[in-house]
Amino acid sequence: MGQLLAFLFKFRAFFTFLVLEILCIWLIISNNNYQKTVFINTASGLVGSITESSDEISDYFELNKVNKELAAENERLRALLFNREVSLDSIGQPLIDPDTTDSIQYYLRTAEVIDNSVANSRNFFIINKGSRDGIEPNMGVINSLGVVGKIRSVSHRYATAVSVLNTSNAVSARHKTSNRLGTVQWDGVDPQKAKLLYITRDVELQLGDTVITSGFNAIFPKAMTIGFVSSIEPDPNQQYWDIGIDLSVDFGSLEYVYVIENRQKIEKDSLVQSDPLNQQ
Repeated sequence: MGQLLAFLFKFRAFFTFLVLEILCIWLIISNNNYQKTVFINTASGLVGSITESSDEISDYFELNKVNKELAAENERLRALLFNREVSLDSIGQPLIDPDTTDSIQYYLRTAEVIDNSVANSRNFFIINKGSRDGIEPNMGVINSLGVVGKIRSVSHRYATAVSVLNTSNAVSARHKTSNRLGTVQWDGVDPQKAKLLYITRDVELQLGDTVITSGFNAIFPKAMTIGFVSSIEPDPNQQYWDIGIDLSVDFGSLEYVYVIENRQKIEKDSLVQSDPLNQQ
């Protein structure tokens, strides 16, 4: 113990300088948007490289679970083919005429989640795809069960996304049965539950009702599952229901996701920005 104290005393000037240097860097990053963005992108790439290496080992032991998820998704795809009366013999053939690709609105890219948090009030996750793969900020992220989040920042090989389990991340939603517009927002308590807001008390609700995306924000396609109504309480001080939902996605076991590119988003956003009523 004495040797440790002697060492710290001997190099006290160096350690003081180091602490002050870290404090200065932190103040610069915290108070400058450009430096903050550069730091986030660099940190995402560094953390992504480290966690990707460690996850390669654990992935081997998760193959059985992944196979089950893929089998369940294939089952849903086959059900869609039956409902749309598409012959299963055509599965091996291109389903999209090359001349119609310009009319495709949504393009999906598969990615692996290599880092994830669920215990904070503002949770994020990192995927192993970045700008070189066509990933950009504000793209939506989903998996086979529903809405997961949206891309926040991108490095060359990785991207950081804001989870639905983030108290500052609201998702435009609808109550499927009534088609009434609302907002889904996590309250920071239970990682399996969220709140459906702004549904007035004239709407008839049932436990188990599905909550879906509205399609209004150009990030997610409409009618994607977000969750299911789990509690309904009247708020005596408000005109709205107090509605709890069970989220359809298990955020504690995220592994593979789809990043959605809305190829019509730029055109839609440009109309909104050019409208003088939206600039007042």
